[in-house]
Amino acid sequence: MKTLFTTIAIATITFTSSVSATNVQLRPADNTFETKVCYTAATEGLKAAYQLVKQSNENFDRFTTILSCNGKSLVRSARAFKQANQAQETRKVRFVTDESLESKICLDAVLLGADTAIEKHDVQHVNIICNNQDIKIFAKKFAGKTVSL
Repeated sequence: MKTLFTTIAIATITFTSSVSATNVQLRPADNTFETKVCYTAATEGLKAAYQLVKQSNENFDRFTTILSCNGKSLVRSARAFKQANQAQETRKVRFVTDESLESKICLDAVLLGADTAIEKHDVQHVNIICNNQDIKIFAKKFAGKTVSL
């Protein structure tokens, strides 16, 4: 039991320093089962950690109540790493348009902003719908993101 808590403490310290870094990189501190579960949850997700625990014939719920990764529950620490990792990823978006005026307006709304696109195409009094959404709501999804075509 003492080695279990020591292992968890080492995994917690390693996980804490890795998650708080800007460029998130995890490295397991040792090869203990507890560390493998924390590492798997952070890098591959909770489903993979669940499978790992189930393969060891442990009860997942009982096991995770005593397990601490980064001073948090397994679920919270995996979620924290996932969010930190997603923030660094570049998302690619593919726009499928045709040559219609509405498609061009929707594309310009993403690239320039909804108001600028509406003004550019002189359609102030027309209700433009992009992917079943009002043009302003549609364009807002891409605000502040880098879009390349």
